[in-house]
Amino acid sequence: MIRSTLALTRPGISLAVGLSALAGYALAAGELSGGGPLFAGTFVLSAAVSVLNQIQERGRDARMERTKGRPLASGRMSVGQGSLIFAVLLMLSALSLWVHLSWFVLPVLLMVVGLYNGLYTLMKPVTGWAMIPGAACGALPFWIGWLAGGGGLVAVTPVYFFALYFVWQMPHFWMLAESNAADYAAAGFPVPANSFSGFSRQALPRIWALALAMLGGMAPLFGLAVGPGQAYALATACPAYALLAVFARARVLRYVSDGFLAGVVLMIVAERLG
Repeated sequence: MIRSTLALTRPGISLAVGLSALAGYALAAGELSGGGPLFAGTFVLSAAVSVLNQIQERGRDARMERTKGRPLASGRMSVGQGSLIFAVLLMLSALSLWVHLSWFVLPVLLMVVGLYNGLYTLMKPVTGWAMIPGAACGALPFWIGWLAGGGGLVAVTPVYFFALYFVWQMPHFWMLAESNAADYAAAGFPVPANSFSGFSRQALPRIWALALAMLGGMAPLFGLAVGPGQAYALATACPAYALLAVFARARVLRYVSDGFLAGVVLMIVAERLG
C-alpha cells in the first residue's frame, strides 16, 4: 500500500514543484529560513493533483505501456482509496500553505486544481494543445512561493519566472509526447506533432528550446543575474544550450533543457541569497 501511494504521488515531480516554490520564496523573502511549510505544502499539493489526475485518467492509463502499471490503472488500488488519499493530501497542503498564505490559500488551491485537473485533464482527450494550460499550471509554483515570501501580486520577477517556466515546459511536453506518440494514440490522446510534417515535428520543439535560451539570457534585463560572474555564466551557457537545441536528439534535449532551467534558477537564487 505504501509503495502504491508513493507511486501515485510521483515524488520526483512533486520535489521539483516544491523546489520551484522555494525559489520564489527565496527571491521574495531574501532568505530560505521559514520556507519549510511552503515547500511541504507545494510538494503535497503537487502529489494531490497527481493522484486526482490518475483517478480521472485510470482507464486511458491502462491502455498505455508507460502508465499501465500505475496503482489505479492496474487495479492494485481502488478509486475510493485513491480519492481518500487525494482528500488527505489536499487537506495537508492547505494546512501547510496556510502558514504563509492565510485565506489566500483557497484561491491558490482552486486555481491549481481547476487548471490542472479541470482544464488540462479535460482538454487532453480532445486536443494536443492541452499542453498550454498544463504548462501554465507548471509555471505557478514559483508564483505561489513569491506570494508566500511577501512578494506583491504585480512585480517583474514573478512575471519573468512564469514566462521562463512556461517556455521550458512547451518543448518538454512536446518531446515527451513525441517519444510516446504510440502510447498516446493507443489511449486516445491526440498528439499535436501528428498534425505537422516530419520537418516541423523536429523543428518546433527546437524553436521553443531556442526561445528558452534567449529568455534565460535576458535575465539581467529584469534585474536578475546582474553580477559579472553570473553574466559571464549566462553568456557561456545560453549559446551552448542553443547549439544543443539545434543538433541534439529530442530525448537528450529534454534532459538538457531541464538542466539549463535548473542552472538559471539556481544561479539567480544564489545571487539573491549571497
